[in-house]
Amino acid sequence: MTRKVVPLLMAAALISTPAHATKYAGEFLKLPVGPRAIGMGGAFTAVCDDASATFWNPAGMVFLPYREVMFQHAEQFGSLENHDYLSAVFPLGGTKGRQAALGVSLVRVAVDDIPVTPRPGNLRAGIDFLDYGVDNDPTTPDYGQGDGIWEPGERLLLTSDNLFLASSSQMAGTVSYARHHGAHWTFGGTLKFVRQSLPDTIPGEHVTSFGAGLDAGLIYMPRDAVTIGVMMRDLTTTYLAWSNGSREVVAPTLATGAAFNFYPAERHAITCGLDLGWGFENRQLDSQIHVGSVTLDVRTGIEYWYRSTVALRTGANGKDLTFGAGLRYRQIGVDYAASLNRFFASDDKSFPSDQNLDVTHLVSLAYNW
Repeated sequence: MTRKVVPLLMAAALISTPAHATKYAGEFLKLPVGPRAIGMGGAFTAVCDDASATFWNPAGMVFLPYREVMFQHAEQFGSLENHDYLSAVFPLGGTKGRQAALGVSLVRVAVDDIPVTPRPGNLRAGIDFLDYGVDNDPTTPDYGQGDGIWEPGERLLLTSDNLFLASSSQMAGTVSYARHHGAHWTFGGTLKFVRQSLPDTIPGEHVTSFGAGLDAGLIYMPRDAVTIGVMMRDLTTTYLAWSNGSREVVAPTLATGAAFNFYPAERHAITCGLDLGWGFENRQLDSQIHVGSVTLDVRTGIEYWYRSTVALRTGANGKDLTFGAGLRYRQIGVDYAASLNRFFASDDKSFPSDQNLDVTHLVSLAYNW
């Protein structure tokens, strides 16, 4: 059965990807969550046994023996972007092989204090910007100084009535349900609602969108130490309707993964994960494998636990290096992760838009009862 599921889901993704799918629409929905998962390089599709399962694979929620709530805060691109995630999972009980679980989550990605300006040609010297040249020093004549034209680097005057600061926010709320099907299979689905708000050129005005979509996942456990997971996002495509009349379509993506558990000695546990992220839009990304219109990203990770109390993690998400640590004390868990963007390809000439994206830091707090 496992051999049939993945090809069927891949075919479903290709069929349900419309020709008018909007590349990069709803991209914030794909931002990974959970320091534990990210510390393992995102190789979490088959692991997903904590509250972040609502994102990685809702089928994994049935493996939680208790109720758990988790909050994550992340700062990306030199603290330019804030990424917050709140999730809760509630086991619903049931007979052996028929257990169920319910999960809810809320994600918010926001950028604050965005300078909104007229087009560069409409900026007025001395009113909207200081015409001091690219070094912003009136005592040292340099390129652009006194020419009446705004040059990149010349300081904008936020006291101008043409300039103001605004914030952009993207939010999604989800409801997930999972259920065992016998001793080896679990299935799960997620219904998500999307709300986005982008600043308009008029102070106080925003362009907003609303949309909804469906994710689905499954996990197969042939034995206690091995799990295989499949997760499809935006299964039916996710439609976003904007207040300005435009429409966007988020195309499906597929993730497949496997996890292996080892117990080398008493009180020691190791989990190894391997994921493949499948895309079907022929994106011009930094993907590791590109076959026709299909792109694949490889995610690998390892997690070590001592006495189920202290954890160390590391992994590779494509060309990003990740690492992290965790601590559990009674009902409280704290996790940290860092992602070094493009660590394995910082000098790759085939990716000319490479820039220093800075380190992404994530921290989370979990409580179970």
